[in-house]
Amino acid sequence: MTNREAGLNVVREMMGDQAAAKLSASADSNTFGAPIAAYAVDQVFADIWTRPGLDRRSRSLVSMSVMIAMRQPHEFAIHMGAGLNNGLTLKEIEEVLIQALPYVGYPAIATALAAAAEVIKERGLDVDKNYAGHRGLL
Repeated sequence: MTNREAGLNVVREMMGDQAAAKLSASADSNTFGAPIAAYAVDQVFADIWTRPGLDRRSRSLVSMSVMIAMRQPHEFAIHMGAGLNNGLTLKEIEEVLIQALPYVGYPAIATALAAAAEVIKERGLDVDKNYAGHRGLL
C-alpha cells in the first residue's frame, strides 16, 4: 500500500468518504495548494496518525488542544468530528476545553465553544431540546 492509499484510508476512517474524496481530489489536482494537500495525506495522515505510541483518540485530544490554542475554529471543528469518530465523548471533549482554559484563556475557549456548538448541532448530539447552542461564553 502506498502512503497515499494509507493516508486516505485514515482520513476515510476518521472523517468519512466525502472528506477522503475531497482531499484526494485536491492532492491530485495539480492546482495551487495541491502539494500541501498531498503532504497532508502522505505524511500527516499516513505517517503521523499511524505511528505507535498514541492511539487515535489520544491524537485527537492533542490535535483539538492545538487548534484551541491557535484559535482555529474551523480546524477545531474538523478535529472534533474526527475525535467523535475516534470514540471520544462530548464529556471528554468538554474536559479538553476545561483543561486548556487556564493556559489559553477565555477568548480561545469561547472561539472553540462556538465551533463545538456547530458540530453538536450538525450531528444532533445535544439531548436538551431547549439548547440553542453556544455563541462563545456570552
